[in-house]
Parts: sequence; structure tokens; C-alpha cells
Amino acid sequence: MTGPALNAAKRVLVVEDEMLIGMLLEDMLTDIGHQVVAVVPRLKDALAAVEKETFDLAILDVHLQGEAAFPVAEALIARNIPFV
Repeated sequence: MTGPALNAAKRVLVVEDEMLIGMLLEDMLTDIGHQVVAVVPRLKDALAAVEKETFDLAILDVHLQGEAAFPVAEALIARNIPFV
């Protein structure tokens, strides 16, 4: 797939509990022209961000401080927001 939709800047939610990895992802995404809406380290914060923030896609860490991020994935699926 090519074209403007693929190449357009995206608003991205990063869900990552390792501060350095979150910062690296934020820097990389910004460098390639995307806007990071938030970097959230906790399950409850991620769920709140899914409900309150506006973004095009999300990057999820599977384990957040000992909790599985599956509820975040389910919330994203319910809102038809793609994630990796």
C-alpha cells in the first residue's frame, strides 16, 4: 500500500513501562515525522489514554510492571485503532 494515507504523519500512543525504551520510541517516531500523543507506563494509564486521547495507532508493550496489556489491546480493538 502506498499513497498519502500511508505516508501521512500519525498520532501515536506508546505504552511502555521501560523509560529508556519509551524515550527511544518517542525519539524514533518523532524523527520520522509522527507525533507521540503520550508515553504511558502503567495499565490503568494506558486504558485512560485509550478513552481520552485521540490517536491513529498504538505501540504496546505486552507486560507493564507485571500486568498483561491485553485489556489495552481489547480497548483498541473496540475502537478500531491499529496497534503493534
